[in-house]
Amino acid sequence: MSDGQGSILFVCTGNVCRSPYLEWGLRAALESAGGPVVRLTSAGVAPLMGHPMSGYLLKRLQTRGIDASEFRARALTDGMVARADVVLTASREHRGLIVRQMPSVATRTFTVLQFARLLRYRPASRSGHADLAALVALAQQARGLAGASTEHDDIEDPWKRSRRVYARSAGKMDEVLEEILEHLVQR
Repeated sequence: MSDGQGSILFVCTGNVCRSPYLEWGLRAALESAGGPVVRLTSAGVAPLMGHPMSGYLLKRLQTRGIDASEFRARALTDGMVARADVVLTASREHRGLIVRQMPSVATRTFTVLQFARLLRYRPASRSGHADLAALVALAQQARGLAGASTEHDDIEDPWKRSRRVYARSAGKMDEVLEEILEHLVQR
């Protein structure tokens, strides 16, 4: 687990589309909102080692003033998973791979869409920064209330697909990042 500031590990397949977009998008959003310090990283279960982020998604971030040009894909390691306070995956398939490899992290591993959905069960609270550990605990508790995870908890993989698929995937990621941001930074 992390050193108290909190840490989120985003995971997808190649670590060139979904997970780095989520990582860099949330980092910029937290900085912009004056949110809490959260250590963010990403990795892939079958990474395109050393590759930059997908051009479409990189440009989409650049239009918002986010320069992720230094990003390079990396492989998911057991150590990364063990150190993360919460592991947020792009799909149920990624979550399943991680949990089968490291069953001890099952309670703090979610798809990113599932995590946001579970946080909707959070009671209204006062303004300020939310504690990441408390949000993870809430998501764990809400699992029984929210119903089973379905294909609606997966973010479509846009890799080498049409611009329309990239746009749809990015739109879904932008929505979920905004929802998670609202829980981390109470306004």
